[in-house]
Amino acid sequence: MKHIVVLGAGVMGSALCVPATANGNKVTLVGSPLDDAIVDSVNANRYHPVLDLALPASINALKNSQCDAQLLRSADVIVFGVSSAGIGWAVDTFCRSNADPQFVSLVTKGLSAHPDGHSPPVTYANLLPRQLQIPVHKLVGIGGPCIARELALGVPTRVIFGSEDANACYALRDLLESDIYRIKTTTEFEQMEACAALKNFLCIGVSAMLGRHTLADSHAKNPLAALFNQAVIELRVLSEWIANAVVQPNDKSSALPRDQVAFDLAGMGDLHVTVGGGRNSRLGHYLGQGVALSTLLEQQMKNITVEGVDTGREISSGVFAACQSGELNSEEIPLTLSILDCINSGGTFQFNFTKLPG
Repeated sequence: MKHIVVLGAGVMGSALCVPATANGNKVTLVGSPLDDAIVDSVNANRYHPVLDLALPASINALKNSQCDAQLLRSADVIVFGVSSAGIGWAVDTFCRSNADPQFVSLVTKGLSAHPDGHSPPVTYANLLPRQLQIPVHKLVGIGGPCIARELALGVPTRVIFGSEDANACYALRDLLESDIYRIKTTTEFEQMEACAALKNFLCIGVSAMLGRHTLADSHAKNPLAALFNQAVIELRVLSEWIANAVVQPNDKSSALPRDQVAFDLAGMGDLHVTVGGGRNSRLGHYLGQGVALSTLLEQQMKNITVEGVDTGREISSGVFAACQSGELNSEEIPLTLSILDCINSGGTFQFNFTKLPG
């Protein structure tokens, strides 16, 4: 039995506690400063108000104010279970504790613009080892299609764990895998993490087709399928561009072929469930109805973190610089450029289907 501490009592961090505790691990769920009401509810009657279900009684839920350094120092595994908006809190909490767990696992997905403004953006997976002062081989990312409530309910799920060290993937898989929580592994870590962030961004353009092309009883399937296919292709182009800027490890014993990462769980699989629902899909749906992005962020989606918009802002300067230099071919990424135009202008989303490559 290992002690697993999950930082962040939102939906995904809390849901991940379910397979963790089912395997006999000691699990502590630590809420962020915004999660006090959730922790109070879980402690009162095990009910998680956002997931709308009861968590297992063996999960120990704590408020941020109850989390001390000794707790984190006792952990074998620390999981960053926050959204991108909470990554600063999770990093600060970890660093103040001087913890030295066997592994740090990353559910949080995001990209950060390169300081020079023209190089490819960097993933959180690339930044965190330096920020946390841990060896990169201790970091294991969790990606792939996984709706939090389904995971917590025990619906079969298949995800992918990535690390530069294959043995780290195997060790964490052994702690968490069950009959319903199935885990694939890869050492193509940087590209996997890039796909996991980029899918939120590309989902916006795909989901716009849900609002733009409607029939009497549903949305039109043809334009949705066309842009879903294009989004997967652009996932490959952009994730390879980002990964190629990072020195790759020598151990490829569990690596996917480079050109298949975007077509696997962290790319195409995760894009599928993201288009199916959530904040990025909802934003895209509104954009497809002709509402300007600036209006959405001030009205319908005010105070709602839309990670795809944040990702777009982080990659924008690097993408345009790479297109100008020829490092990226603008004709290969028409969906990316259309979404970036919308984000940068704050206006409506426009996509010309004649721009799709032949």
